[in-house]
Amino acid sequence: MIQKNPLVKIDFEIFSELEQCNGDEQKLKILKMKGIMEKMNKEELKSIMTTELFDRLDKLIEEKKMTLANTIFLLKCMGYCNALKCSFNLCYERSLLHKRFEKMIIDEAKKKKGKKEKLLIDLDECYSTLCNGFSFEFLSICVPCILKVVLNKVERKESRDEVEMAFLSLSNIEYEIKKIGKNQYLKEMIEIINCYQQNHNLTRLAYQSAWKFLIFRLWSERSLEDVIADDLHFAREATRELEELAERVDWSKREEREREWKNILCINR
Repeated sequence: MIQKNPLVKIDFEIFSELEQCNGDEQKLKILKMKGIMEKMNKEELKSIMTTELFDRLDKLIEEKKMTLANTIFLLKCMGYCNALKCSFNLCYERSLLHKRFEKMIIDEAKKKKGKKEKLLIDLDECYSTLCNGFSFEFLSICVPCILKVVLNKVERKESRDEVEMAFLSLSNIEYEIKKIGKNQYLKEMIEIINCYQQNHNLTRLAYQSAWKFLIFRLWSERSLEDVIADDLHFAREATRELEELAERVDWSKREEREREWKNILCINR
């Protein structure tokens, strides 16, 4: 894949340069990697996100050749692309870096004083966008922490990207969502969706992700059907979203693969 695919090759070349750079240069290279990953399909993305790569990142932290902040930034970029493309990959969960971050989440969550909330939120978003399985312990840490970000920032336009990332990470928690109790976070989700319907204060991806997080709870709570169908007008909203998205896709222009691929992903969601 590395030899045959130019996108994958360029991305690995940029990654191999990270340890030779300082903090600011690393961040610029990570932004380049993000741009390339956004153009990749699922298989190309999987070939980038290997256990060896995550283990290498863990070693770079250990050797102080890469800052924790830049490592988190890279993982959030990877997690964003992974969740957006609904990619299934177990490599991160098998890595040393995952074990390091898992311990950091538990240790930070246990603190009664001096808790670094921004760090905990960043770690939670990495965890929820890159992992495929969630224990009740981590759900009970990650979900309320990420929802707090959403509730604090949902009305501030300058934070729309952060809110989008938070919602995307929540929507990646699918089948384990049945472990969440019936009334937990329901009031907050209804408030957020109603607020968008009135003010259009979320990105399209954030809004879709909010719905996905709510609807997956139907697996275990069929009583939510009335709220979803009647109170939040799901059929009306879904119809409107699909009509708007379908108008944006020119199915005849196959040469514009990258732009159309993003639109098709949104329609699939």
